[in-house]
Amino acid sequence: MNYEDVLYLDLEFLSDIYESKTGIASRTVISRKEGINAEAGISFLKSGLNSEVTKQYTASAQGMFKEVAKLLDKYSEHSPDFQPGTKPTTLWVQGAFTIGRWGEQENSERSLNVFFEVKAGEISYSLLPKNQYFLSNLEALEIISPALQRFIQMPVHMLCKVLYPLPDIQAFVVTPYVIVAANS
Repeated sequence: MNYEDVLYLDLEFLSDIYESKTGIASRTVISRKEGINAEAGISFLKSGLNSEVTKQYTASAQGMFKEVAKLLDKYSEHSPDFQPGTKPTTLWVQGAFTIGRWGEQENSERSLNVFFEVKAGEISYSLLPKNQYFLSNLEALEIISPALQRFIQMPVHMLCKVLYPLPDIQAFVVTPYVIVAANS
């Protein structure tokens, strides 16, 4: 697995694996901001407290990835089981990274939902990604013209947490951790 082939990399997941291997934790900074949300003239009864958590990494994403790549290979491949109520599990999936659509017409601007997915034969893995973890501006593929999305079929190997199945449509909802371009 080469860092140059990485298309998506969840830095929080990566830093947790890196910490478990090396013992080096990211620096976590929690800042709190107070504000007042006045409602009905009784502002002393309502106040807002917001917290923001920031992680600062001592190693680069590439450095952490290279350090833990062999550990990531130890996760097993997904064997689809559409039994509802199964425990979420972290597994590898081999397939094609593409754009999924739900709605009125495929390849149409009137589609109700457009989302990233990995297709593995007849099975779909609908992704719940964080846009900031896409590399090479791939998150923009979700918003480009449907005419340009028609042939997106990138072969990938994806490490993800399989959250739950959708047996009626042969799909799983997943949180991606690492997506790497693969040979077709």
